[in-house]
Amino acid sequence: MADIPNVSDWRPLAPDEVGDLFRNYPGTWCVAGGWALDLVSGGQSRPHSDIDIQIDRGDLPILHQSLPGCLLYAAHGDLTLWEPGTILPPEIHNIWCRRSGNPWEFQLMVGEFTATEWVFRRDDRIRGTREAMIQWIDGLPVMAPEIQLLYTSRLPNRPKGEHDFDHTLPHLTATQRQWLAANLTLLYGDHPWLPALRVAPA
Repeated sequence: MADIPNVSDWRPLAPDEVGDLFRNYPGTWCVAGGWALDLVSGGQSRPHSDIDIQIDRGDLPILHQSLPGCLLYAAHGDLTLWEPGTILPPEIHNIWCRRSGNPWEFQLMVGEFTATEWVFRRDDRIRGTREAMIQWIDGLPVMAPEIQLLYTSRLPNRPKGEHDFDHTLPHLTATQRQWLAANLTLLYGDHPWLPALRVAPA
């Protein structure tokens, strides 16, 4: 479509605005990405060029009707308008969203879930209860920090990734540190974050 904004044309919603937009959403969702880690840590620690929202692939059939007025674009190399009533291909894990006439406002990260569990798409040996994936902070569902850091861990040397890990580490419990360390070891064998995770929190 001719009116698709440039990929760099973002005016992301704030977390509380996302909460208002999803207030009546009947499916599973939570704030993810860098904003999730900042919310867990108690305040914004760096600029955010977008905002990520984790959703359940099983809820895709209700998405258009639950977000009236939103235009949804499948992001897979190109940005393609995802029309209501059509099936999103299984290889699509990222949906860019905006209201008509607006720049990009938020991203939907399409996650894999069973009836009772979330599943780590990059290695389905890693999974946990739906309840364990979400923490509630100021009335917002937020992805648990150890899970978000596991997603971030693929590119640990990016400045944003390093910042997010260093900023979030003091807020992880011993159990969260152990979980993240065990799954980083499972995924990579070794990882630059492991030494810090193995130091007991003060």
